[in-house]
Amino acid sequence: MDPEDRLHLIVLLAQDESWEAVVKVGQMLLDHYYPASVFDGSSSDSGPEYVVALRKALERLKTG
Repeated sequence: MDPEDRLHLIVLLAQDESWEAVVKVGQMLLDHYYPASVFDGSSSDSGPEYVVALRKALERLKTG
């Protein structure tokens, strides 16, 4: 997690924006362990397709 992401997470938690913090952590985990440049769903395997769907769902949940 880079310092800017860490600060954004701290701000969300300090403002009692717990759901937004959960979404942010989910996005950071996906970015770290399943980078979009590798897990793009183009292989048609169910795992990468799941990661792509989860990434899209988290993006739709993001409010800020």
